[in-house]
Amino acid sequence: MIAHALAVAFAMQNAPTAAPATTPAQKSPTEAPAAVPPAIAAPTLAAKWPQKVSETSEEVAGVVAKGTPIFKWSEGHNFTEGPACATDGTVWFVDIPANEILRVDPQGAVVLTRKANATFGLFVGKDGTLFGAQANPGAITKVDPKTGDITVLCDKRATEAEGTGRSLGRLNDLVVDESGGAWFTAPVLGRRRAGMPPDAVYYAPVAGGEAIEVVRDDKLRGPNGIALSPDAKTLYVVPYLSMDIMAYPIEGPGKVGAGRVFYTVPGGTRESIGGDGCTVDAKGNLYVAIPPRAAIFVLSPEGKPLGQIRFPERVSNCALGGKDGKTLYVTATAGVYAIDVENARAR
Repeated sequence: MIAHALAVAFAMQNAPTAAPATTPAQKSPTEAPAAVPPAIAAPTLAAKWPQKVSETSEEVAGVVAKGTPIFKWSEGHNFTEGPACATDGTVWFVDIPANEILRVDPQGAVVLTRKANATFGLFVGKDGTLFGAQANPGAITKVDPKTGDITVLCDKRATEAEGTGRSLGRLNDLVVDESGGAWFTAPVLGRRRAGMPPDAVYYAPVAGGEAIEVVRDDKLRGPNGIALSPDAKTLYVVPYLSMDIMAYPIEGPGKVGAGRVFYTVPGGTRESIGGDGCTVDAKGNLYVAIPPRAAIFVLSPEGKPLGQIRFPERVSNCALGGKDGKTLYVTATAGVYAIDVENARAR
C-alpha cells in the first residue's frame, strides 16, 4: 500500500525537526519561500523514501500475503535498533554505535540527539511519551521528542544484588503497560565478570521509583526482546543466548508466575543465538526478530509458527506503527524497513 506509506511519510514530515542525518534535498526554483507554513511547502519536496527493495517470499496466514512489497526507509547506519511508533505515524529508532536517536523521514532520517547514552530500546507510551532503555548508565528514561533531552526515571533496583549494589546493568529493551509500568530487560551479552549485575527482567513505574526484579533464571540467558499480550496478562521475553522464547503469566504490577517455553527457535544456522526484539499485534500474534535468519518469525497466541517475513539484512527488532497501526517497521543492521500487514498493533 504505497499510497498509505507516502501518506504516513508526509504526516511525519510535519513532526518536530532536529539535525538531519543526511544532507537535505536542494530547494527547487519553484519551492515556496521559507515563510510559507511547512504543511504547505512540504509536498513540493521530492520524497527520497520509501523505496521498494523486495517482496515477501511466502504467505504468513492471516498476517501478510506472498509478494507483499517490502520498503526501505533509511540506510547507511552503523547498527539500527529500538524502533518505536507513535499513533501520528512518527517512527523513532536508534543507531547504537553512533549513539544516536533518530526519526524516520521521507527526506532522510533526522537525528534527534547524538548523546543517547547507549540507548538500545525505545517505546512510545499511550500518551505519546517517548521512553528509552539506556545501557550506559543503565536506566529507564524519558526522551524529549523536540530537543532530545533525556530524563532519568529509574536507575536503581529496589534491593542489592550480590556484590553489585543496586545497579541495573546494561538495559536493552522495554514495554510500557497501560497502568504506567515499564517492563524491561537487562542482559549480560558480553564477557561475564565478577560483580556484574545478573541477567534479569525488571519492572518499574515510569512515574519514578526503584525497579523490582521480575525474573532471574539461569535458563533465561541474555533476556533481550520483551512484549505484552493484548490483554496484558502475558509477558513475553526473548533471550538472545537461548533458543527458548519464554511466556510468563502476569499476576500484578511487577509480579509474574512460573514461566513456560512459548516457542523454541529451530537450529540450522552456525550461530547459537535465539531472537532479538519483538512486538505483538492486536490478535495476539508475536513477531520476533531472528538475526541469523534475517527474518521476522510470526507466532500465533498459542506459540505456533505461522511463517517468516524475510528481509535483505540481518534484523534486530520490530514495531507496528503507521496511522492505522498496520505497518511493521524493522531495524536491520544498516537500514530500516517496512511492510504492510493485516493486523494492527496491540498497544
